[in-house]
Amino acid sequence: MQSKELFELILDKANTKGLLARHLDDHTYFIDNENMNQFLKILFKTCTKNSHCMTLIKDEAYLTKINLFEQGFEVPLTYNVYTKMPEDITAEEKMLYSKQVEKLKKNRISPVIGPDGVGKTTLLQSSFTHMDEPIMYKRFKKIVRRSFIYNVMYPINKYKLKRKMGHRPQKDQHDDIHFFLVFLAGLFYYPFLMFNAKYRKKIVFVDRFFNDYLLENISFMQKKTVLRNNWRNLLRYIPQVYWNIHLDAKPKVILSRKDELSKRDIKRYRRFNFKIYLEKPSVVYTYINTGLDLEHCKRVLLYSGRIADVMKTQELSCQK
Repeated sequence: MQSKELFELILDKANTKGLLARHLDDHTYFIDNENMNQFLKILFKTCTKNSHCMTLIKDEAYLTKINLFEQGFEVPLTYNVYTKMPEDITAEEKMLYSKQVEKLKKNRISPVIGPDGVGKTTLLQSSFTHMDEPIMYKRFKKIVRRSFIYNVMYPINKYKLKRKMGHRPQKDQHDDIHFFLVFLAGLFYYPFLMFNAKYRKKIVFVDRFFNDYLLENISFMQKKTVLRNNWRNLLRYIPQVYWNIHLDAKPKVILSRKDELSKRDIKRYRRFNFKIYLEKPSVVYTYINTGLDLEHCKRVLLYSGRIADVMKTQELSCQK
């Protein structure tokens, strides 16, 4: 489906639900602030269903820029959605919001989330050669599992879990149950990432992030993945990021690569992570469906980083 047809479908669904997107100008709309998250849910669900990549940019007060990437794009089709009428936004509001954005932009730490088998490593390593700035790539699991506090507590926790479960737990299962230990280990390491991003001027990509541990039972195939009861409180302690990258694909694509999750849990992982984003939005959010051609996914990632003013990249030829 072409981007224009996709957005028209999104508008139809939104209006059917009574959200009433008001057309202001060419590619510019207004939606009440109280309805905006519901509109973004419709946008997200429609893009995922149609395997369409997108980037949301919130670098101006009361404005969300929606970039839709179709196959063979030269530039994405962009729509502007305001939650306050442009003429009512004061200069002071614009200035205050701009300062917040600039502060976050300096901390160039970008989580790359997605289930095992979605292709995080493949896409990132393919993209790094086209980035004209120093890169740091870290795996969140390794950050946590190499920490002092984790290695002190892990043998104790493993012994207790083995007695309780009747068998030796997998490390992912241990981390699912003892998520608070993972949080602590990640938070202790985070200043090192900040140092590299802010003072050594590196773009830091983190494979997985704290978000994964807001989900409960994701490492237990026989149990349904859910958001933890206290996930909103935990979210307060997760560092705010400027650019969040969400990789996804249809369950059959992911399961053909790795079968560590059920089809049901892949869908729930997708939905819950977008819910987390809506609760604590990054300035830039990029959704990439890795079931599409690798070159297309790479161009979406690099283009999004460039228009978000996160990095400089080499131009890629358009693949039609």
